[in-house]
Amino acid sequence: MSVRSTQIGVGLIEVMVALLLLTVAVLGYSALQGQAIKATNESLERSQSLVMMRNIAEKIHANPAAIEEYATGLNNPSIAPSNKCGLDGSVVPTLCTPTQLAEAETFRLRTELQDYDFQIQMHPCPNTGGTGAGAASSIMYSYCLISAWGDTTPTIGTDSDTDCLTERVVDGDNVEEAGGSYHPKSTCMMMEI
Repeated sequence: MSVRSTQIGVGLIEVMVALLLLTVAVLGYSALQGQAIKATNESLERSQSLVMMRNIAEKIHANPAAIEEYATGLNNPSIAPSNKCGLDGSVVPTLCTPTQLAEAETFRLRTELQDYDFQIQMHPCPNTGGTGAGAASSIMYSYCLISAWGDTTPTIGTDSDTDCLTERVVDGDNVEEAGGSYHPKSTCMMMEI
């Protein structure tokens, strides 16, 4: 006696279920790849930003008398130096003053930053007394280098969509918020110098 099988081939329903499972697996893998690429890009931005901020901090530490000029030069890209202090390869007939050196270095740094997809600015740190009329006389007063990329700007403020850091909120002598915290959706980093 011979028993005949009633199933001759693969049914259409089994093929459809197999295709559905394959599609779900491929879509999950694609989403995972997208997140990996995003994380890699974020890591690259952070690394490049950190290197540039350390470079700027070293220049400021070598020329601390002109810290205000560094802040002005980094925050105002339209300012061109009166003397390039030999940083462009030219011969310098006389020594540059600390102010001239700071102006030339910030101009060169801004030129180098054009090759990257981030911005750097320098502001008084809000969490160290960096607001108000007496900020510079505060014992703990210091500057923050802020680097930002994407839709974030290297600024301190209340706009959580664009500003990097929160600002200090003071009511008379009472500090209501210390400031200096990152806004939740910001893509930036800060270095106190």
